[in-house]
Amino acid sequence: MRTKRIELEGPAGHVAIERQRGGTTIRIDSIVREPKPGQQAWKTWEVEARIGDDDLYAIAQEVQHRCEGHPGTNSDVQGYFAELQRFQD
Repeated sequence: MRTKRIELEGPAGHVAIERQRGGTTIRIDSIVREPKPGQQAWKTWEVEARIGDDDLYAIAQEVQHRCEGHPGTNSDVQGYFAELQRFQD
C-alpha cells in the first residue's frame, strides 16, 4: 500500500500533499481561508522527493502556520512534518 494524496485541514486553511506513482516530485498546495492583508491565499510547492529533512521541516512549519493560523510549537509542526515525510524518498 502507498499513500498517493493526503488532505489536511486546520481552522485557518487547508493543504493537499501528493506524489504521482513513479514521480520524483512532491506537490503541496495550500489555501488560507481568510488571508490577512499582504498574505498569499494560495501557495504551491513542488519539491524533489529526495528533499532533506531540514528543508522539509521548514515547509512543514509554513504549512502548519497556514493551516492553524499561528506559528506552532515543535510538537504542532511535527504532525505536519510526519505527514510530509510519507512522500519522501
